[in-house]
Amino acid sequence: MATLGFRRYAVFVTLSVLTLIAFGAYIVSQANAPQQSPPGLLNANLHRQIGIAVCVMAFGLALWELKTGQESSLSWIALILVAAEAWMGWIGARLLHATLAPLAFASLAAAIVVSAPGWNKSPEPVVDVPSKRLRRLAVAAPPFVLLQTMLGATYRHKVTGFIPHLAGAAIVTLITLMAATQVLESYPNHRALRSAARWLVAVVLVQVTLGATSFGMQLFDVRNPMLVVASTALHVVIGSVTLAASVRQYAS
Repeated sequence: MATLGFRRYAVFVTLSVLTLIAFGAYIVSQANAPQQSPPGLLNANLHRQIGIAVCVMAFGLALWELKTGQESSLSWIALILVAAEAWMGWIGARLLHATLAPLAFASLAAAIVVSAPGWNKSPEPVVDVPSKRLRRLAVAAPPFVLLQTMLGATYRHKVTGFIPHLAGAAIVTLITLMAATQVLESYPNHRALRSAARWLVAVVLVQVTLGATSFGMQLFDVRNPMLVVASTALHVVIGSVTLAASVRQYAS
């Protein structure tokens, strides 16, 4: 069984990965800003150094999970993803680097959920069997969110235009909100399902708002680089959180 210390360290590593994602998004957004400013403290060298530190921390988490005797192996999966993501960044494979980062974060977030004391307790029973439609939506949500993060990465790195990312956003928003809404309607009194669905709805709405804000700034040619960089970087960060939230709903 996971100890409190393990869970706290897992939260620390997870937040470190999210911070690393934020730094990377900031660097890319700054390079694409309408009026580029000097890199300052947050530059590629610092991003690389933090990435190395996160790899070491993820390795420590995996060893700790092995010591506690957990059967999930999520920390080891996260370690592989963190190491692969770091290697992709090191060799300049930017799209793979940007795709593996949210996967690593989602794996670590799942490790936190699995290590919670209530995870090994008897599950709260569900009166009605989930419909086939709900199951399909729950299964489809994580891969579609991941695909959307990939489309966002291709757009940020100027591989594709805005239309594919916009179309993907509409599809992902529809799938995730339909899944969450059906969960809330079918199981309003189920604590775990209700919490997962509410979190997913909240995160998706925030993500859509940030995406619309970023697009609006580009559409109206906002020349304040800090606003553009901050909104775009935050949009990337919440995209990773959206993936983790969709995985949590599927697991619940």
